[in-house]
Amino acid sequence: MRILFKQILIQDSRSPYFGKKVDLLSENGRWVAIGSAIEEKADEVVIGEQLQWFPSVVDLRVHHTLPGGEHKEDWNSLQSAARKGGVLDLLLLPTGDPVPQQPESIHYIASKLAGSGITCYPAAPLTLDNKAENFSDLMDLHQAGASWFSHGAGSLQDTDLMLKCLQYLQPLPVKVISRPDVKGLSLFGQIHEGLQSTLLGLKGIPVLAETMHIKRDLDLLAYVMKHSFGLADAEFSLHFSCISTAESVELINQAQASGLPVSADVAIYSLVFTEEAVSDFDTLKKVNPPLRTEQDRLALWQGLKEGVIQSVVSDHHPVEVENKDLEFDQASFGTIGLETLAIAFLSEASIQGLAKADQYISHHPAAFLGFKQPELQVGEQVKGMVFSKEAYVYDANSIVSKSKNSIFIDHRFDYKITGVYGQ
Repeated sequence: MRILFKQILIQDSRSPYFGKKVDLLSENGRWVAIGSAIEEKADEVVIGEQLQWFPSVVDLRVHHTLPGGEHKEDWNSLQSAARKGGVLDLLLLPTGDPVPQQPESIHYIASKLAGSGITCYPAAPLTLDNKAENFSDLMDLHQAGASWFSHGAGSLQDTDLMLKCLQYLQPLPVKVISRPDVKGLSLFGQIHEGLQSTLLGLKGIPVLAETMHIKRDLDLLAYVMKHSFGLADAEFSLHFSCISTAESVELINQAQASGLPVSADVAIYSLVFTEEAVSDFDTLKKVNPPLRTEQDRLALWQGLKEGVIQSVVSDHHPVEVENKDLEFDQASFGTIGLETLAIAFLSEASIQGLAKADQYISHHPAAFLGFKQPELQVGEQVKGMVFSKEAYVYDANSIVSKSKNSIFIDHRFDYKITGVYGQ
């Protein structure tokens, strides 16, 4: 199969063709020619106004519904949603029921979509069944291929358990993922604690619930690194997922400046929406962490520009309609996002003036998972997507995920994915 791409603007910032319009010719999944004007025959010709080539997306936060949640998302719909959004690599949280916590489960998840062009990276649970009672077999899980560990979709509340997990894992080349949230402060909270929570009469989730947890985890990490006796692996780190406040950005910035092995990501919805979006009690906007203030949103963008935050994630969380079409305080948290991560981020990044947007949804998260995206050069694997620059309104009818709980329904995008390529 030969595919000829005519006059495509290259938006892969690591390519020598970045910012240039070129012709690309691929054959059986490999680039065979790149030039200003290729006239060779092809089985398919991709041509159009304002077409752009981007590397494929790497998503570091996908809630795994399997086993047990096939009514919300199954392997087929997960694969379809990921490919439609150009997500060819994704990190699956240990959130199935039962929790995938045996070496065999890690092997199964990692190989499940083999041959589809999509690679799954399974994160392993820190504790059995995510109950924070007994440690999982951390070493066996790592040897089975898990290099990422989390407490389900959240973080360990037990300080002693978190300390011991960090101590046990620091000699290994692994990432410990924490979604910072002090449960005692966020309990029963519905939206950001601020003006909208007061006006709507809903219990708020304070900024303090996030920042206090970050401070605790950073203190624990500093203690572990100080007493590591030089045994800490160079690839070991603590990763904060879905940070949502200006103070969180500053805390992580300070920790990085002090030399602690710390990284962070932000959910796309925190970069696009603010607490104002829930003023009409729209349960599709009910997410966790909650939508914060405009000041927080802009601070998150600044954190990306300064390199404090390295990755943008979808926080893909399928929820069946029965748990969303309810009174606001009864509805479940969560939004799907595999299909919209790229188009939402690129649309907003162009407004914010963020250069080299591909770094945050492709190259940096790929490095986090331990691989490098193929280079755009002859002989290399074809792995990326074509965008057209056009404005349109996103609607529920186009969703291929089993669950339809997208925060972006009726939202205007400036980019559309016209093709995804990768075997």
